[in-house]
Amino acid sequence: MRKDKRITGSSKVVLVVIDDEETRRRFASLLISHGYDVHLTNATLALRLLRIRSFDLVVAEGKQPSAECLQFCRQVRSMSDIALVLIVDRHHDSIVVEGLNAGADACVLRVGEEDATLARLRSILRRASSGRARVEDTRVLVFDGWRIDPGKRTLHDRDGQPRTLTAGEFDILLALARNSGRVLSREELLEATRFGLAGPSERSIDVHVRRLRQKIEPDPDEPTYVKTVRLGGYLLAYTVEIE
Repeated sequence: MRKDKRITGSSKVVLVVIDDEETRRRFASLLISHGYDVHLTNATLALRLLRIRSFDLVVAEGKQPSAECLQFCRQVRSMSDIALVLIVDRHHDSIVVEGLNAGADACVLRVGEEDATLARLRSILRRASSGRARVEDTRVLVFDGWRIDPGKRTLHDRDGQPRTLTAGEFDILLALARNSGRVLSREELLEATRFGLAGPSERSIDVHVRRLRQKIEPDPDEPTYVKTVRLGGYLLAYTVEIE
């Protein structure tokens, strides 16, 4: 597509970047029919739009060959922490893993149940809403000088500097911090993110944890905070204080 096309539905604004005409038509129709404000565009214009206005969600096409898709993910993530979802084919596990590593938050299947797809997108929008306080507990958590604010959904390092996390990374760190010293299985962490990722759930969680370690660990290859427990899952191996 050569220019941005806007189809208004509701206050939730979704940027849709899909080349395949049939897939674009189906996903746009699905979102519009459920009241979303949809912008149909291409990757180049999408990056420009992200610089000048606010969106709630980006839905992009993940396909083989993956170079352009992965580059788009990295470019989006370099400028924004917006929720980013890839549409993938069931048999493209490599795209799922590479996409998550490049900055995507989640994946949905190109062909699948519409109700399940909508539920996943709604969940992602809920979890990624900037500054939305969690009803159950908004108390600030502190470990080794790191400060997690669930209400503002922010993370500050030991020097007080903000660290940018994707919605999935933040949810996993928050779940681990609220259960410090306790092993959380990959299934529990998947539930904590509520993303309903396509592809093997264990692999998806492992990718998120790997990215999280790269952002908070002094040495990601020898983590001191987020520990792997063989045949168990992950735990935050540090005492957490509540402010």
